[in-house]
Amino acid sequence: MNADLRVVIVGGQHVGYHAARHLSERGHDVVIVEKDPARVEFLSDQYDATIIQGDGGRRSILQQAGLGRSDVIAALTGYGAMTNIGICTMAREIEPDIGTVARIDHGDKAEYAGLVDRVVYPEQLAAHAATNEIMHVAGGGVQMIEEVTGDLTVLELTVAEEAPVADRKLSEVAFPRGAVVVAGRDSNQLPGPEMVLEPGYRYLVAVKTDVSDEVVRLFRG
Repeated sequence: MNADLRVVIVGGQHVGYHAARHLSERGHDVVIVEKDPARVEFLSDQYDATIIQGDGGRRSILQQAGLGRSDVIAALTGYGAMTNIGICTMAREIEPDIGTVARIDHGDKAEYAGLVDRVVYPEQLAAHAATNEIMHVAGGGVQMIEEVTGDLTVLELTVAEEAPVADRKLSEVAFPRGAVVVAGRDSNQLPGPEMVLEPGYRYLVAVKTDVSDEVVRLFRG
């Protein structure tokens, strides 16, 4: 793909709008397809981008969006997973090489494997963000940074004063299988056997779900 992408976003409500803003701020070319005339007017006032009024589930509207010149189509409407999957499927019929992203509203992401390249579940992402803020306010010292797969997560863990890993080198800590320290957040360190896990410092740790509680106890006590 090019460094500067051309992305078609179908659905200009909150999720689509903010995704478009983020992409545009990173220098990418974004086209938004939205069928609600009032929302189209809002987008035109708020956002300097190509806005197409129409039903993104119609072939003629997708062709108007210029899929042949685009790298990715993201179907982010609020009309349900199958509507968004259908939009991506039609887009692939028009332009077989285009990348596809679909918003889902329920179920396991694995259910959609092979139908689109990637899926996004905004409600789950919002729940992760809310949990992180709750933990931050409570001084819990644990935040989820990224869910890599359904079974692998990157956590940001702050070492507590009396934690089992406090003031110990990585080589001295017996982490469970399925857990790897990937970076020192505050010290900008890459992990090595001599890196000391300092109390009050934050570390990024990739963990499998079945050992996450054990890893949290090592860092938090």
